[in-house]
Amino acid sequence: MAISRIQYITIAELNEILGTAYDECDEKLLLVYEASELMKYHMFNRTLDVTDYTVLTAPNNLKLAVAYQVKYLQDNPDDEYAGNSKSVSIGRTSETTGFGSSPSQEYRKICPKSQRYLIDGGLMRRIVW
Repeated sequence: MAISRIQYITIAELNEILGTAYDECDEKLLLVYEASELMKYHMFNRTLDVTDYTVLTAPNNLKLAVAYQVKYLQDNPDDEYAGNSKSVSIGRTSETTGFGSSPSQEYRKICPKSQRYLIDGGLMRRIVW
């Protein structure tokens, strides 16, 4: 059984938006899938209705949001969102920062620029945390 994943943008469109020269490798395609699924999560949780978009039907603001989310995911690895606290120790000094009671920080992974494109395109309502 094959699993189908959500994809709102092609690698060629990603290259055009970001000015990059990525090839169709599995690593980049995986980032496109992850970014597309994250955009769908945010659209479903913060809008009244969501259309099932595809690469062919996705509006430009959604494609822009996914492209900048791919760049954001590359620049910010997953390990920063693994738990609900972050601890740094240098010699005898240590600092711990808590992120609330949630064990997952998945919601914090959306790129601010991507969020702006979703809101401007009417794909997501503005929500204050």
